[in-house]
Amino acid sequence: MVLKINKNKFEIFLEVAKELNSRFNVAPIIFCSLGLYRRIGEFGKSNDVDILVPSSLVNEKWSELIKLMQNLTFKLYNEKEHEFIRKKEIVAFGKQEDLVKNCKINSGFLEISNIKKVKFRQLLPEQYLLVYRFMLRDNYRQEKRGNADKKKIMLIEKYLQKATKAKTFSRS
Repeated sequence: MVLKINKNKFEIFLEVAKELNSRFNVAPIIFCSLGLYRRIGEFGKSNDVDILVPSSLVNEKWSELIKLMQNLTFKLYNEKEHEFIRKKEIVAFGKQEDLVKNCKINSGFLEISNIKKVKFRQLLPEQYLLVYRFMLRDNYRQEKRGNADKKKIMLIEKYLQKATKAKTFSRS
């Protein structure tokens, strides 16, 4: 889906993803609200740009990732959370291996997209449902975010119900 409310954040994602493609030969995963809204439609503004990458980038190659982000005029904002900031826009990196570990989603089988010659991967709505259900178990996240994850689960379920009805109707 084309993003309107989050268009700027998606442009930032593409900017960072382009560099990850060329520097590390990595097709990152667009994640959390921004990725979800690309799939099911926009229901609000994303707080940040969440990107999943191989764990080696936030571990062994962390200093190289910091340099990449600095070259894009981002500053390290929160090292523990792997967050960078530029003009109030935050980009946060996570480990793609956590998808398998926490949600049983194999990142090697995600849909690959190519926009403006930038390759990236994205989850299906059904996979986002697994992710947000897992996030409900994170007490720290729930204290910080309130009912936001529950609302997203309801939006995903509603989207999936409509999609199922549309498929059933088109087969009739």
